[in-house]
Amino acid sequence: MLNPDLNWTELKQSFLIDGRIRIDNIFQPDDAKEIQNCCLTQIPYDLIYHNNTGNHIKTMAEMAAMAPETQQLLQSELHQLANKGVGFLYGGYRMQKEPGKTSYLESGTAPTQARNLFNFLNSSEMLSFVSFISGKTGLVEADGQYTRFGPGHYLTRHSDNIASENRQLAYVIGFTPKWHPDWGGLLQFYEKNGSPRDAWSPEFNSLSLFDVEHIHSVTYVAPYASEPRLSLTGWFKN
Repeated sequence: MLNPDLNWTELKQSFLIDGRIRIDNIFQPDDAKEIQNCCLTQIPYDLIYHNNTGNHIKTMAEMAAMAPETQQLLQSELHQLANKGVGFLYGGYRMQKEPGKTSYLESGTAPTQARNLFNFLNSSEMLSFVSFISGKTGLVEADGQYTRFGPGHYLTRHSDNIASENRQLAYVIGFTPKWHPDWGGLLQFYEKNGSPRDAWSPEFNSLSLFDVEHIHSVTYVAPYASEPRLSLTGWFKN
């Protein structure tokens, strides 16, 4: 699955400059296309959001069953929080731990290609690759979720450094075949004082890998975006 033409040494040198890197053509082309099709047509995304009462996950059926007035009130609440730099709204499918197991493995309900990729992220081959590139030793697993950002979706500014969760590196694997930067959905990086640094546009078959200390966001996806932003995101942990 991993592209055999990647130059590990060059990638390592690039990552060490700033603790982040985007690697193009991370997987072999046929594998990437299969996963892209899976993300687009087979994954049953939920709606994931943060409001005044905390984080929530609702199925699309549950959202559709909400009265229009309730949906409007929820949207207003989310926008009020986002106005203050708080919260998120996007489609997501969380890869869960099986009961009684210590590693992150999907129980079998996920589509085959989605499960295969996630299991590959937890393989010794991928963990060794990420460890070599980043210089982070002791990586033992990856967790993650498949995400689908459409018009109106966003993820406000934050860092992923939560000590109790043993996160070392954040990752975003992109499966969006065509994306215009004017649509939003950019992986935006910031200085610690909140000033914007630079942004990476979604790219097909790419791996964005960065230290959890980096402050970042996913910028608001414009109403006129004609394609969804598809990815697998999460953290490599020790």
